[in-house]
Amino acid sequence: MFGSFVGYGQENRFRDTLVLNDDSFDEIIYYSARDSIYTDLKNKQVHLYGDAKVENADVKMSAGYILIDLNKNEVFATYAYSKDSTKVEYPKFSDGAEDVKASSIRYNFDTEKGYIEELAIQQGEAYLYMGVAKRQANDEIHFKQGRFTTCDLEEPHYHFQLSKAVLIPEKRIVTGPMNLWVKGVPTPLGLPFSVIPQQQDRTHGILFPELVPSSIYGFGVQNLGYYFPINDNIQTSAYINLYSRGSWGVANNLEYAKKYGFRGNLNLSFQQFKAPFPDTIPSNKFSVIWNHRKEAKSNPFWVFSSSVNFISDNNSKNNLDPLNPQYFNNNFNSDVNINRLFPSKPLTMGLKLSVRQNSIQKSFSFSAPIYNLNVTRVFPFKKMINPSTKNELSKMVSRLGVTYGLEIQNKALLDSTSQQQGTEAMLAKFQNGYSQNLVVQTTGGFFKNALKFTPSLTYANKLNFQQIEKSYDAVNDSTITDTIQKVGLIHELSFNAQFTTMLYSYYRFVGKRDSKLRHILTPSFGYRYVPQLNSLITDSVGLGQAPVTYSPFERSLYTTSYGKTASMLTFAFNNTFELKQKSDKDTVTGYRKIRLIDQLSLNGSYDFMKDSMNLSDISLNLRVSPIQWLNFVANSTFSPYSWVDSTGKTTGDYALIDKKVLGRFTSTNFTTTLTLTSKEGRKELEKTKDFVANNWNADYNYFALHPEYLLNFNIPWKLSLSHVYSVYANQNKTVLDSVNYKAIQTIAATGDVSFTKRWKIATTTNFDLETKRITNTRLTLSRNMHCWALSFNWTPIGNNKSFQLSIRNTSSMFQSAKIEIRKPPVFL
Repeated sequence: MFGSFVGYGQENRFRDTLVLNDDSFDEIIYYSARDSIYTDLKNKQVHLYGDAKVENADVKMSAGYILIDLNKNEVFATYAYSKDSTKVEYPKFSDGAEDVKASSIRYNFDTEKGYIEELAIQQGEAYLYMGVAKRQANDEIHFKQGRFTTCDLEEPHYHFQLSKAVLIPEKRIVTGPMNLWVKGVPTPLGLPFSVIPQQQDRTHGILFPELVPSSIYGFGVQNLGYYFPINDNIQTSAYINLYSRGSWGVANNLEYAKKYGFRGNLNLSFQQFKAPFPDTIPSNKFSVIWNHRKEAKSNPFWVFSSSVNFISDNNSKNNLDPLNPQYFNNNFNSDVNINRLFPSKPLTMGLKLSVRQNSIQKSFSFSAPIYNLNVTRVFPFKKMINPSTKNELSKMVSRLGVTYGLEIQNKALLDSTSQQQGTEAMLAKFQNGYSQNLVVQTTGGFFKNALKFTPSLTYANKLNFQQIEKSYDAVNDSTITDTIQKVGLIHELSFNAQFTTMLYSYYRFVGKRDSKLRHILTPSFGYRYVPQLNSLITDSVGLGQAPVTYSPFERSLYTTSYGKTASMLTFAFNNTFELKQKSDKDTVTGYRKIRLIDQLSLNGSYDFMKDSMNLSDISLNLRVSPIQWLNFVANSTFSPYSWVDSTGKTTGDYALIDKKVLGRFTSTNFTTTLTLTSKEGRKELEKTKDFVANNWNADYNYFALHPEYLLNFNIPWKLSLSHVYSVYANQNKTVLDSVNYKAIQTIAATGDVSFTKRWKIATTTNFDLETKRITNTRLTLSRNMHCWALSFNWTPIGNNKSFQLSIRNTSSMFQSAKIEIRKPPVFL
């Protein structure tokens, strides 16, 4: 055995070497100490004091005191005491796989067993404390008086007290009787045994349910489930919902993934609703949610995806979930796609199955299949034109691009009675045909690219295998519309041109700050011409055999406009105003920029083919954010036409000719938002905006627009006030209601206050100034309990009165360990 030791005094340092001939150790042991090293040659022991370290192959140990016993081939390590008798330099042990900390460690190099007291291990989010432990040669640790928690404090807020257990590293912890302790106080909650999975092992387990004390279905237990890890690629969870009035449901959520291949989840659920007496006939509901995405690395040329959200009864209002996240969703779309990409070619094609459901109209459309072929833009004349030419017309020819699209579809539009009519009647409702379009477009710049010109020509033809035919019913004096199997072709042609430029204006102000105002005007003009290429049918089939003009493709799969030739001019003007002035705070440029007006826009259109009222209403939009905490938005609609004073109804005459005025505003909306917070809160709010922008998903969509509504415990207080003032012209005036304009005013207040480091209260209130009533109020109380979170949501005012109490663990390991009590809203 070769041992090297180093001793350090206060001023002098020295190194010496001790050599002993001993074949007891297979590896060389290196050891050192800060204060002193004492070697007992008679008893073959080495004592290390102060920052003692021992290393043998993969085994490393450090402590305040270490004893190396060569007779027993053991190492003993324990803590030391500081000047004030505080325990310091606790033993730390590492064997290459994991690091442990304890009050004392005894390890045998021959048997590779160890005896440990007060051991602490961290694995991911879990913290494991052991009173007395013994490490076996196979790396298993048998221990007693254990504590398991996800709280990182030395005295955790909660833990599971383990009477005795076995730790299998990176696999599982198998325990005997265990119970829950909160703040050092034992509770009666516990289990006779448990198996706690570690990072590399997933184990079956029960998913805690949510209690629903009151709902239209009675008392309920929601989402009582069981988790099944099938293998490394597939896992599933089964759930059951039970309610006291007889309603019940089952669901299964399957998640799957293959590295560099695909990932997705499939959710199947069945619910049975039992109505109250005397209606004893239950109603059933089956739903499918399937999302599948293929990784691009698996095969870049084939793409398969699915987004299915299907409900069998086409009703979004009935659901055993008391909060029902799809309650206000009236459209359910399901799509399954497979696409083929062709490398080095501007060609893609694909097949699609599609289902569209509308719960309000009770409609159901099914398309199977839909074939698409698309040719991305190609430039046929690019190589024929010299790239160095300065002729702008030649450049426009070289930029001329052509795109092509083809769609073939088989589709049926069904209603709630279609299933009762039988399969033959349902198949008769299928419509089929194809649509193809060709777009030719180019761009050009004139006056040194100051004026951008973008013309395009679009041609489309549509083939339908079904048309309609109208006839007169003399018995009922009505028009009968029949669908006939007849092939018909539709032609469509349109020409579009767009002109755009940008104009800059600068204004200098006299003064020490050398202020400059920049005005950017972006005018845009467009023209659209659509000739009428399809003939209409005029026949005496109306009431009393009055002539009726109609298109035979009104109810075909691919319809067309059967109006007159369209010729329309559109215009838009967008303005921004920015102020630039000297500033001592800017050390780079010496100037600072202030955006006075973010947007001031005006847009409208003029229809050349109308008999009257050719000019549309003018839309005006204004957005101003002069300072960080203030935002102002205004939207207005201005009508250039005259009106009748007695009724307020708009007429077809220009107001400038009839009333000697330009017109009137028919509607105006002013929204002012004020957000107040501290200086530190303002910085946190900016960080929140960046976080939401970089971590966007569907859940963050609302907060991406309103980041001030997020609860952040680092912001001590925050208050947002919004005033919405809407004015609209009264175009239905009566004797009792003779006002020219009506107004609606609403104030919304949203704020939160952290009245302690852990407690935060937030509220949202809407107040109608006209009725002087609070229309809706929501109160949220949150408690950050370090490793647990408590929240209470209460809506005491409004049609959606409800409350929710939630206590959940902040660790992802125990994300299913939560208690939720809900009182759902009752929608009338």
